[in-house]
Amino acid sequence: MATRTKSAKFTEEEQALIVTDLLTLKKKQIGDFLASAGLAKSGTKEELRERIEVALEDDSLSLQQIVEFLDSVIPWGKQHVYLFKGPASSIANWRKPDWMATLLKKHRLAKYLNANLPLALPDKMKVSSIQHDSRHLRVTAIKRRDWWERDADYDDSSTTEEGEDVELRAFVHRVTRSLVAFEWDLAANTAFLQISQLPTGFDYADVADEFFELIEGWLDRSLFTPCDLRPPITQLHALEESGTGETRSHGIDYRTLQGRRFGGKSASAADPLLGEATIDAALSAIRKSGIGHLGNFYWIPTNGAGPAPCPFESDIHVILVGFKNRINFPTPNDEETVRYVLSRIRSHCA
Repeated sequence: MATRTKSAKFTEEEQALIVTDLLTLKKKQIGDFLASAGLAKSGTKEELRERIEVALEDDSLSLQQIVEFLDSVIPWGKQHVYLFKGPASSIANWRKPDWMATLLKKHRLAKYLNANLPLALPDKMKVSSIQHDSRHLRVTAIKRRDWWERDADYDDSSTTEEGEDVELRAFVHRVTRSLVAFEWDLAANTAFLQISQLPTGFDYADVADEFFELIEGWLDRSLFTPCDLRPPITQLHALEESGTGETRSHGIDYRTLQGRRFGGKSASAADPLLGEATIDAALSAIRKSGIGHLGNFYWIPTNGAGPAPCPFESDIHVILVGFKNRINFPTPNDEETVRYVLSRIRSHCA
């Protein structure tokens, strides 16, 4: 899908936060960006920040370049994902570029079609891009997120004039750039919603609702059926138990028909949950009568599990929040890895 980039203006606050977002990425990602911009990629984070700020001041680097890079990388970093099945009705029109262009024009969204509007920190969620061709539709939205975070490093103690102890507990005002993307595979008629990692206290279901309300005028959420992520927890457990699994369990929780919860957790992330007879027997029994509630897995590099070759060489941490039909990637990954793991999870959905 060809993309046009539109110019954007940023405030000083936005510039500082965008540079900070860049420097929170993996070292290799930061290095790749700096090299592509003709800047040296070695040095400490402080040295890199100074180098970037100097380049921004002398216009050898633009903030728009950083935003575009972040928009291409962040969707595949730490994130939460919802999987969907596509509409049961015909989607032939959605595959037609002319029909799509007319639809977006009708809703005054034509300027976003196959274009990228680099947004920094809009107070309300806004669409920044709508990418479309005969095989895919991808809608990206951005929003500023604010919260107060407890930080003991800034605590202070003193006394009153009467000698009474005073303890000041610090909360730091944090701001982040929240990115949400919905992608519909028009060939396979499947879809997923990605929400970049947010601090504790944010409800991802609320963020999903906010996104779908933003686009409901032209793309109805009710067309899509959420995938049930409870069966994959059971399936992955059973495959691992049989010795043919593609994951290593760190923790598995089941819910019984009466609503009770039962689960187990390994000694560490590097140790498998399975392997101790009494625990294995208990988990196997509850699996056969219970429902997958939560699955904390490490995807193991292996070939032959799916139609596509495994694209990663080290374990990938994935948490299946079955009771909320949500997938959490708690560590950053690349696009190819995320797509591969999502396809494997989808293959185990009912």
